[in-house]
Amino acid sequence: MISTEIYIEEQKIDLLQDISTEFTYAIDDVSDFGTRNTSYSKTISIPGTANNNLIFGYIFELNNANVTDSALPNVGYNFNVSKQANCKIFIDKVQIFKGTLRILEIVIDKETIEYQCSVFGELGGFINQLGNKRLEDLDFSSYDHTYSVANITNSWDNAGGSGYYYPLIDYGNVSTGAGAGGLGGYGVAKKDFQYTTFRPALYVKEYIQKIFADTDYTFDCSFFNEPIFNRLIIPHNQTNITALNNTSFSATANNRTMNLTSEPYVRYTVTTAGSFTQDTFGEVFTYTGAASITTNVRVTLSGFVNSFNPANPNFSVILRKNGVPIGSQNFDASVRRIIACDFTVTGVTFANTDYFQVEILGTLMEVEIFTGSLNITTTTPTLVQINLGENIKINETIPRGIFQRDFFLSIVKMFNLYVYENKFNDKELIISPYVDFYPTSSATALDWTNKVDRAKPLSIKPMSEINARYYNYKYKPDNDYYGENYRKKFTEGYGDYIYDTRFDFVKETDTLEVIFAASTLYQAVGQDKVFPAIYKKSNTNNAEDRMDSIIRIMQVKKITSVNSWDIMNANTVLGSFTSYGYAGHLDDPINPQNDINFGAPKEIQFAPNSYPETNIFNAYHSGYIAEITNKDSKLLTCFGLLDIIDIYNLDFSKYVYIDGTLFRLNKIENFNPMEYNTTKLSFLKVIETI
Repeated sequence: MISTEIYIEEQKIDLLQDISTEFTYAIDDVSDFGTRNTSYSKTISIPGTANNNLIFGYIFELNNANVTDSALPNVGYNFNVSKQANCKIFIDKVQIFKGTLRILEIVIDKETIEYQCSVFGELGGFINQLGNKRLEDLDFSSYDHTYSVANITNSWDNAGGSGYYYPLIDYGNVSTGAGAGGLGGYGVAKKDFQYTTFRPALYVKEYIQKIFADTDYTFDCSFFNEPIFNRLIIPHNQTNITALNNTSFSATANNRTMNLTSEPYVRYTVTTAGSFTQDTFGEVFTYTGAASITTNVRVTLSGFVNSFNPANPNFSVILRKNGVPIGSQNFDASVRRIIACDFTVTGVTFANTDYFQVEILGTLMEVEIFTGSLNITTTTPTLVQINLGENIKINETIPRGIFQRDFFLSIVKMFNLYVYENKFNDKELIISPYVDFYPTSSATALDWTNKVDRAKPLSIKPMSEINARYYNYKYKPDNDYYGENYRKKFTEGYGDYIYDTRFDFVKETDTLEVIFAASTLYQAVGQDKVFPAIYKKSNTNNAEDRMDSIIRIMQVKKITSVNSWDIMNANTVLGSFTSYGYAGHLDDPINPQNDINFGAPKEIQFAPNSYPETNIFNAYHSGYIAEITNKDSKLLTCFGLLDIIDIYNLDFSKYVYIDGTLFRLNKIENFNPMEYNTTKLSFLKVIETI
């Protein structure tokens, strides 16, 4: 007699009779382009015994309200029906399924309770556990640092898949000067760059590692250690580098003696400039933001009155906006010579070019300022620009609103990765590119010729009847200047690739699209640096306008031996360099060997010595497409007699012989371990093993 055992979070459940349900196992579905499948079952009925009710935390009770702890196994009084529970199914002590369990419905019929459940494989469990978590939910706080030229340039040596990296990306209006560079001008256009063009990026490898670390799952993937993967970064994609903060501006008063007749304005050292700029002395601060803000301004000062006119001992600390007083605090030096100022002006609106300053107004008076602060705050957090010398919280520079599941699946699609469970390690996913998944020899192939049910029909379909005419591999379109112009000119995206099968009887197009946008590389005439250009251009004066862009992905490399160029702060040279931190779709902009575009662009804005044939399509997708679109490619669907040992030893990477022809096992549908019956099988004919 066949014996069935089901374990939920290592707890054995009661079965009043052996289950009779069907399981489907799959690694790919050649009839559904671009999908990655997980194993799953049809509905399984589990009886509501005392033991099972306890395992499921008595959730059948209408007033049930378990207090759950995600750190504990999802079982018993900790059971949460909205969360997945580990599940293993054994037939005669042989494991036929490992994954997670989901309760679909609870049926109560008089005194009988029944749990209607289904189980699905580890990939489905992993994606389900990611839920709606976004990239910004990951913790990269260990990489918080000071925004400095030293940290920018030092990061160019960090190209090993971890840490942060400051690529040279032209975000627009960051290199527009035409002056003499280090001789006091604003730099030479597209040769010298303002420091604001350099923004921290994190490596794709660390995103993947962090995503897994926040789940119960682990992974085994040698591809993630390959040089090409270690070079991948996700650059900053916002208009400016900002931080979410209630403090829009913060400054500390300088310790100094002031003769109020000749120098009445308090001087400050700015700690958070936000969208304000200061004059040479640190006395006047001008708002440069495009949108108006309404804020609260607090002024504090402490000091001492060194001398004053006894005939007029009164003085005031005044906050002025555009020269007009908007707040003040009055003092009488004859009563108390200590300065202890603290006042707040609420509801102050700053529009572009508005300025403010703090004045101490008195007659024939000398005061000494010890310390003090000047702070502008908002009632709700706003995005405040980060300036040189300020602290960067790295999590606030991550592309926002990107679901972790979409990020992971786009990496899977991009590199044509197969993701499947490790049958021996719980919650471990094995990840491998298609090009490495199958062996290069048929020596280990299985022979299933005698398993085929000849009493049932065999279906042999030419793949030309299943496939589309065109396969469109594409990045997500964005509206940056060069990318949009390319799309208008060629009616396809920069870096996209369309594969034409040349099948006569089909006209459809199947599309594989990732969440990333492609980045056009640009090289100015007479300059030797190559960099992505991500900005719009105004229709009126052709000016560069910064933009929020779709998430990008790039390769990085430190490029050396270029002509000397400057990093600048307005018209001040912060440093001169003969190397830079390159990022782009090529591994090297001048002597490239590989490209993470799907296809070679039809037009480029730079001058490499040659253009590589090795791109994402050729390296990771062409073999797969060649198999499914070959004129001799066939999909065999038949019924075969499999037993639980076949299922336990199931390995989709092993070739299968049927009647002397070599196939790739594609799918096993509706296997029922309780019935002595044949199961529907799908195979793809092998065209090449290499």
